Amino acid sequence: MKQLTEQQLKDNYGKLRNVVSETFSGERLEKLNKLYDDFEDRIVVAPASGKEEYHYCHVGGYVEHILHVVDTAKKVSKLYEQIGGTIDWTEEELVFAALHHDLGKVGDLTEEHYLPQENDWRVKNMGEIYIANPDIQNMRAPERGLFILQHYGVVCSLNETLGIKLADGLYDEANEYYLKTFDTKKSLKNKMSHILHWADHMSTVSEYDEWRFENQKQSEKVALSVNKIKDAVDKQVESNNEVKEKFNTKSTDAKDIFNELFGEPKK
Repeated sequence: MKQLTEQQLKDNYGKLRNVVSETFSGERLEKLNKLYDDFEDRIVVAPASGKEEYHYCHVGGYVEHILHVVDTAKKVSKLYEQIGGTIDWTEEELVFAALHHDLGKVGDLTEEHYLPQENDWRVKNMGEIYIANPDIQNMRAPERGLFILQHYGVVCSLNETLGIKLADGLYDEANEYYLKTFDTKKSLKNKMSHILHWADHMSTVSEYDEWRFENQKQSEKVALSVNKIKDAVDKQVESNNEVKEKFNTKSTDAKDIFNELFGEPKK
């Protein structure tokens, strides 16, 4: 499992706060800063998911994922425009939705969402590093995030609201009402929520690949070390056998060979 240093945690959170301060201004920035100040201790260390094979299931994974989605959303939006799509939202709206699409994963006003799994068997056999806090109100992460924003008086535009709400696309069955209409009159009026979903999904998939290939590299590293040890042992045994054959001794152990050749040391 990926482990970030204390400095990396601080640096990543600093990057997150820089995105906030560089994107927003005025009263909105003031209210967002209040939110981030109050949630700082949780946000810095929060994971992005609860199972190891999911995305960024490690201390500090939440911030890494959010930064990843913000960056990817900007790139996907530009690509969408380049291939003929219409951009009828602001970059501030896109960044705002990307920043807060998973805000509900840090918990509510008093409780954390993720708690460390204390069952060692489930950790080792199921990769279940964190569990959902049973004491927190059961809510979907987007709705909890929107609740937190409104609690701090942060007004969301319609684009931002739908972007946060629909970030999981059709992976959340609750979004079918918006995304599977089969009626153009009822379809979404712009595609910002699609852009955000694509960015979130792409980021999540690439983060899974990062975990998978890092595990593969670690396994290969361990296998290489084991093979080196095995080769060294084989060479030692071969060397001992040569000595044994040359001097017609009965042992392959260096100490025993010495004793057989020169006798037991005097005490």
